[in-house]
Amino acid sequence: MVRRLSLLLSALLVAIVLPVNADNCTLRVAVAASFRPALEEVLPEFERRHACVVQISSGSSGVLYQQIAHRAPFDLFLSADRERPELLEKQGGALANSRQTYALGLLALWHPKSESNIEQLLQTWPDKIVLADPKVAPFGSAARQALQSLDLWKKKQTQLARAHNAGQAYLMLDSGNAQLGFVAASQMQAAGRDNYWLLPQHLYKPIEQQLLIPTQSRRPKEAQSLANYLRSGEVQAQLYHLGYGVLPTQDRSRDGGSGL
Repeated sequence: MVRRLSLLLSALLVAIVLPVNADNCTLRVAVAASFRPALEEVLPEFERRHACVVQISSGSSGVLYQQIAHRAPFDLFLSADRERPELLEKQGGALANSRQTYALGLLALWHPKSESNIEQLLQTWPDKIVLADPKVAPFGSAARQALQSLDLWKKKQTQLARAHNAGQAYLMLDSGNAQLGFVAASQMQAAGRDNYWLLPQHLYKPIEQQLLIPTQSRRPKEAQSLANYLRSGEVQAQLYHLGYGVLPTQDRSRDGGSGL
């Protein structure tokens, strides 16, 4: 009798627990390598509030764009620029009104301790200079623009060491394989480093980071909830302290739309 009662209670517990976990909310997010540390910082609170697990895949924005364009099963795309989300939207690869700006990236120059100013340091630096690949990585493109603004892009070609993305650029410098290079300010902030300069923003176009929900998303509502969370005043304040620029209030409403 006791055994039967125990089995009955176990069955009831399973019946109670299963409906809660049956939905098994999992969001698959493709995120630019430079934003991954910040995303990992703010995600726990979102996961707690929404009882949803977020699975992250990171890489350069260009590579992630190609994957999503070829129907990779992601629920949300967090690019480090606006170019790729715009392309996906034009190609019909995004849900209507889902493209939004979620962060403003800031370009930094990792450098050894030096009294020189940025321009002088770059002009006289004799060794290699690391940057993410400008063809696929927004922070690499911004680095190219900065060097062009300083009339150094052509002069420094033989010294440039290209990484696949901002994350790899950081690792190349962190490992000691190079002593000077362009990275995301947020990466330096996340690592607690102070051996960097912020590039003057007039040297490169604003790194407007946008997100969108791919048409193949299986959880568009939950993806929109995460998008809204990232753009909330609460998270924007966190991002500011994590090395991102201030997102203007008017930019928190989507270009011509308000979301799903």
